[in-house]
Amino acid sequence: MLQANRFSPLPAALVLLLAGAAQAQPAAVAPAEAPQFLASAYRDGFQPRATAFAAESAALHKSIDTLCEAPAADADAALAAARTQWQATTTAWDRLAGVAVGPLVKRRALTALDFNSTRPPLIERAIGSAPVGAEAMERVGTPAKGIPALEWLLWTRKPAPQSPACRYTQQVAVELAREGATLSAGFAELAATDWAADPARTYLAWQELFNQWLGGFERLRWTQIDKPLKTVETSSAGKAPVFARAASGHAAQSWAAQWEALRALAGPVAQSLAAGGRKPLADRLTQSVAEADAAMQRATPADLPALPAATRALAGVKKLIEAEVAPALEVVVGFSDGDGD
Repeated sequence: MLQANRFSPLPAALVLLLAGAAQAQPAAVAPAEAPQFLASAYRDGFQPRATAFAAESAALHKSIDTLCEAPAADADAALAAARTQWQATTTAWDRLAGVAVGPLVKRRALTALDFNSTRPPLIERAIGSAPVGAEAMERVGTPAKGIPALEWLLWTRKPAPQSPACRYTQQVAVELAREGATLSAGFAELAATDWAADPARTYLAWQELFNQWLGGFERLRWTQIDKPLKTVETSSAGKAPVFARAASGHAAQSWAAQWEALRALAGPVAQSLAAGGRKPLADRLTQSVAEADAAMQRATPADLPALPAATRALAGVKKLIEAEVAPALEVVVGFSDGDGD
């Protein structure tokens, strides 16, 4: 059976892992550079991305309201505008969720906001039930909500103004915008944290950041690219891979945004390694990331022969981080029941 992500995004698994590490070494403390590294990562990286996602998801809500209130003569233009805003929102989301830490883990946002693949029959059922408000939307199944559901609604269902389908699309967009605001507030709190004042919290955050960084490599390599390819290889001939964001034609942009989030951490990590007297390892990490970057520049669903090179390059970076970078930075790498592929 094809197996999924090796690194669990669930906080409970990480807590158990780190509890075991703490028992093995009573004074579990992050490296000296951890407070400054975390402060910079959250202040300069995650918080701006969370703010951008909150703004784009709010704009998506407004554009879908405009669609649903549009006169029939303006419906096509309003739908096109909503689709464009969905693409902007999704790119902002992928940049944020490429490394799923902090509030993204706590709120299980990868599942809640980006469940793949979406379930059209559940969406049709939800349209028929006409939920209104947060409490009613709680009763709607996750596969009928979030970014993939909005993609299906906007590209496949094409809801007409004033229709039940459009009203449901509005409710999904409202929920997405509400969650975007909550995530932004959570990341703002982390960006303001004095990491040096709380060694225990810093240790947990340090471990989470690197484990989720590794998990992001595997999610992009396996879930987003390689699994659809392998699924086609083991099924009947002639089928094309079905990548996430396929309906909107946004798969390549999604991969690029996720890769951008992963790549952004590599520079600071290499600097930390070099500052700690491990310049050869820092140089190898920089080179490995550069090779993956070149491969990812060529990775598009339209060029299937280029994709294996991209997945191999991503696997190479992940292997180097897992085997050498993580131990050098005192990171305990966690494993989940889904280990292996």
